[in-house]
Amino acid sequence: MLEQRYDYAAVAGITLAATSLSSVAQPAFGLLSDRFASRWLILAGMAVAATGIALSGMVSGSYWLTWVVIALSGIGIAAYHPAATMAAREAGGGSNRSMSMFSVGGNVGVALAPTGVILTVGTLGLGATPLLAIPAAVMVVVYLLRMRAVRMRARRFTEPVHNAARAWATGPHDGSSRSAAVEPAVEIALEEEDPGTHEQEAIEDTPPVRDDWRAFAWLTLVLAFWSVAYVGVSSFISLFQIQQFGIDEAAASIALTVFPAAGAAGTLAGGFLADRWGRMRTIRTGYITAALGAVAIVLAPNTVVVVAATAVVGFTLFLPFAPQITLSHSYLPNRVGTASGLTLGLTLSLGGFLNPLLGLLADHTTVQTVFALIVLLLAVGFALSFILRERMARVLPVAAR
Repeated sequence: MLEQRYDYAAVAGITLAATSLSSVAQPAFGLLSDRFASRWLILAGMAVAATGIALSGMVSGSYWLTWVVIALSGIGIAAYHPAATMAAREAGGGSNRSMSMFSVGGNVGVALAPTGVILTVGTLGLGATPLLAIPAAVMVVVYLLRMRAVRMRARRFTEPVHNAARAWATGPHDGSSRSAAVEPAVEIALEEEDPGTHEQEAIEDTPPVRDDWRAFAWLTLVLAFWSVAYVGVSSFISLFQIQQFGIDEAAASIALTVFPAAGAAGTLAGGFLADRWGRMRTIRTGYITAALGAVAIVLAPNTVVVVAATAVVGFTLFLPFAPQITLSHSYLPNRVGTASGLTLGLTLSLGGFLNPLLGLLADHTTVQTVFALIVLLLAVGFALSFILRERMARVLPVAAR
């Protein structure tokens, strides 16, 4: 962007293509994941996202072509997230811990990406952007190999049953002889039977759980307050220190670095705590503690306190992250992809859409007022969390949906 001398409006347009369009598109891909159980969306999403990034430097001479390929990358990300979240939920048995690990993996990637881009493009120029697709290509290969191993394992379990069936169909007509020929094969098949078969039988014997759209709507409202608070802290913590204490931008950036790092730790801790304490207790603890941390930012006498309080806010604000996702799945157990698309996409992007209003508030008052509002938003989110209720819903494998 610097090389092409784009103005702020142009940069904002590319940011819109990369993030907001992706967030809006995620619910649609969530619907597709629910309808078709499309694991291929994981691969297609990664491939399309990587292709868009790879092409961005090669077409950088044209702003509109750059916008299109960045938008393409955003659509790939939108396709990837709901399907990948469903796969992570299934692999982890629906636990909060597994969802937090999945989320932290994304956070680590986001944290490492700027360094990778700077090292690649800064050293080799914009023409080297195809190299940025290498990590995605590697992961596509790893995923394909993993799926191949899973299919081979499934085939190993089912072949004895098929062989027994063929022996029964083609064996002697004498019933006792045929039974003697088949029983050993059946016994072997039962001994090696995939445990997932019993799980599937249990699922079929369990009455279906209805989607609770009303509870999901309340959760969406709580998430909206979380989203605005998160974006507000990310956008204004450095400006707050500059305006309040007159420090330079380099010193002010420390808190901005601490915030996402503490958030990654909080995301991981939130999953473990939710499995141990319960989701609702973890969610409410996160909101009220984050609100108190924001109060400490507002009243901070110096930048050291601001940095420490920002770490507290980052850690506790992300404690509810994984539990809120798994709770959304419990509210919509028959539409897990849709729940993921709405919670990870449209709802969390609300903070970005409303961020200009926080900027207007800061322009007409002070940045300190913005953080006072963030305290209020987190307090309201904490209060609304008491409307939410725990709900246990079985985990449906993708093949069963």
